[in-house]
Amino acid sequence: MLRSRIESVGVSLPRNGPWKPGSLGLAAKAGSSCLGSSQYLPVDVEILINAGVHRDRHYAEPAFAVYIQNKLGINVEFQRRQTASFDLLNGNCGMLNALHVLTTMMQSGAIRTGLAIASEVNTDKIPDPDSAITASGAAIMLDLSPTPDRGFGAFLFRTFDQHHDLSRSAVTLTVERGQLHIHRDEDLDRTCLSLLPDVWDELLESEKTDRDGIDLVIPSQPSAGFIAGLPDALGLAPEKVVDVFSLYGDTLTTSPILALHYAREAGLIEAGTRAVFLTVGSGITIGMASYDF
Repeated sequence: MLRSRIESVGVSLPRNGPWKPGSLGLAAKAGSSCLGSSQYLPVDVEILINAGVHRDRHYAEPAFAVYIQNKLGINVEFQRRQTASFDLLNGNCGMLNALHVLTTMMQSGAIRTGLAIASEVNTDKIPDPDSAITASGAAIMLDLSPTPDRGFGAFLFRTFDQHHDLSRSAVTLTVERGQLHIHRDEDLDRTCLSLLPDVWDELLESEKTDRDGIDLVIPSQPSAGFIAGLPDALGLAPEKVVDVFSLYGDTLTTSPILALHYAREAGLIEAGTRAVFLTVGSGITIGMASYDF
């Protein structure tokens, strides 16, 4: 089976200070960093998928991906090579969904390269104190793996819609320029952790391995409680779970990519490392994908 490979990664890390970039600036910085460390040029990007949810001024249309494409200068001339760009929104699972779509398109022979990107920010003039989002950006360039033993393996997504009301967000226009409200039920972490084992076992079975065969889990970072409960839920030693919540807080869609960036910088990943990306999003949706480095 053909595999896709993480060819390069770029991030726009959370920062303090009086000036904070908006959603487009965060996405562009992450995308530029990703392209800057890639063997590919912007002209080589065949598909661009944006998975970020929260944007400046809460606008929803047109697709934010086209703004990112233009900002990065990816095939913006009509007469030249074409790049298709679109938004794919599925909460915290969005980036993993985007990587899955790109992988499937590569396996079908439709493309050879693709860029998944996301940014999150809350620029409300009067932010809701219970709806904090750490501003950040992240991007991943995928291409076809040159070897059959490196890259993404199985992807798995399971939705448990009986719990859909435990997490939801909305924008009210009763406040000037709008105000984002994010609701997280007090049982959200406990419920998510209780749903993980069956999906985890299904992924391990599909990959014909067991817990001992997994070296690292690179998860979403929705809360400190969720990260603290992951080792027990998965039956793993705590050092096998990448924790960046204490560094960045909740960055929503970008969090597993920030965790990947941290794991690389900290030397947690080397050739032969077998990892699992794990995302928990609205729905409740559990997403997992194995990856051989």
